[in-house]
Parts: sequence; C-alpha cells; structure tokens
Amino acid sequence: MGYKPGDHQIGYRFVHEIVPGDVILIARRHHWAPEIVGFGVVKGGAKRTTKLVKTPEHFGAMRQLSPFVATSKAPADIHIVNILHHTASLTRLYPDTNKAQARVCKWMERQLPRRGERDSAKPLLVRSEEHRLSETQLVDSPRHHQLDYLVRSKKQVTKARKNEACLLIGYQRWLKRRGRNLATTKYGNLQCDGFEMKRRNLIEAKSSISREHIRMAVGQLLDYAFQVEKKFGKPNMAILLPRKPHPNSVNWLPQRNISLVWPEKAAFVDNANGQFT
Repeated sequence: MGYKPGDHQIGYRFVHEIVPGDVILIARRHHWAPEIVGFGVVKGGAKRTTKLVKTPEHFGAMRQLSPFVATSKAPADIHIVNILHHTASLTRLYPDTNKAQARVCKWMERQLPRRGERDSAKPLLVRSEEHRLSETQLVDSPRHHQLDYLVRSKKQVTKARKNEACLLIGYQRWLKRRGRNLATTKYGNLQCDGFEMKRRNLIEAKSSISREHIRMAVGQLLDYAFQVEKKFGKPNMAILLPRKPHPNSVNWLPQRNISLVWPEKAAFVDNANGQFT
C-alpha cells in the first residue's frame, strides 16, 4: 500500500483493521474488465520493511499473504468485475448480504484450505474462534515488546474525536425524537460519552470498528460503570460504533455484558433486543 499507516484513512484500515486470518484479494477494474493478481490469507501484522522483496522505492505498509494463490482470471461464472470499485483502493466484502461478493468469497475459499483443515467448506473470510485459539502461543516478554499502545498524531486524534462527536450527536437526536434523553455523567476528570438515566444505559462512542477501538471502549465502560453504579445502580453498557462490526471481533463482549449500537439507514439498531434503541 502506498499510503503511510498514519497519513490516510485507507492506510490506517490496511494496517489496523485487517487482522491475521483475513483474506485479501488483489484486483482492480481497468477498462471495464477485471485485472487480478491473486489472493491469500493474511499472516502476521503489518510491516514497513521486508527482506523478501526488493522494491524500487519505500512503501507505506505491507501484509504477508500465506498461503497465496496467484491467478490472472476467475471462472466465467465468477463476475469479479461486479465487486471492483472505480476509486476505492481498499474495499471490504460482505458475503452475508451481497450475492456477488459471496460467490467471489466461496471461489477463494475453495482454493485456500487452511493448514491442518481438511474441510475446505469452512469459510475463510470468517475469522473463527477455533482458528484464533490455534494461533495463540505463550511467549517470553524480556523487553515487553507488546504494550498495546498506538502513537497517533494530533490531527488523527482530532479527527477521531470529531467523528465520535458526530456519531454521538446523531444517536442523541434520534433518541430525542423518540422521547428519550441521552445526557452524560462526570466524575472528576472522567466523563462518559452518554448516559440515559431512565434506562441506566451507559454509552461509549468510537470512530472505528477496529479491535483496538473496541478494546479501548470496553476498558472505559468498565471504569465508568463502576462510578455510575455507586449512585444510579448497575448500568447497561454498550459501545456506539459507526457501523456493524464483524461478529468474530465482538463475540466476546456478551460475556462482559456489553452490547453494541450502530446506525442503519435513518435509524439506530442494537444487539440487545432494543434496550438501547
């Protein structure tokens, strides 16, 4: 990818939202026809340099694909051109809701059996918990090389806060039209994004559906919930996101009693039987 990880939204998504186990299709639309390079399973995290390939100039970020299938065309019944956009450099596929994208995904799945899996029908584009557990290892940490922090520029932080504020305002206005009031609570220097006192709904908004943002929201919710419970009783917790995330990135939240809210068309929906909507 030519975009640097911190300089462009696409670069950020390529580095942070794509995780090991995802499948990347490298293709483009040219003169109304598809040009395909290949596709493969993401292995490891994003890198800025590599000894495997010599490039004529520095690139923004790279992801290793293993296994990788190099191909220049798809079968006649797989209309890849229908999923290729004119301008977007990075597009997510939704096989659960789009038939054309589902056919492309199944075609790739048939050719990319995971190591150790004989059942080629298992969906590769679904990051299963079974696969994640098989990749988990215990490692030494002599230098604490993974401290779970990201360095972001002031511009990036400002943009994220602006997006979160717009999302929160939209949700607040939508609730108001339904006769409900989303306020906030403050404890010293801590202030939650939203609190609906009548239902004891505690909301934390995030500008991205990346796992890093979701994990941050969980920590904030648990902290705020501890403070809210002292005065108002045990709250119902939810993360407000810009769109519905992939189930496998949030399937651990119900065990923590944390729900999700996201905009859909002209409304907001949740996965808590309407508790937050």
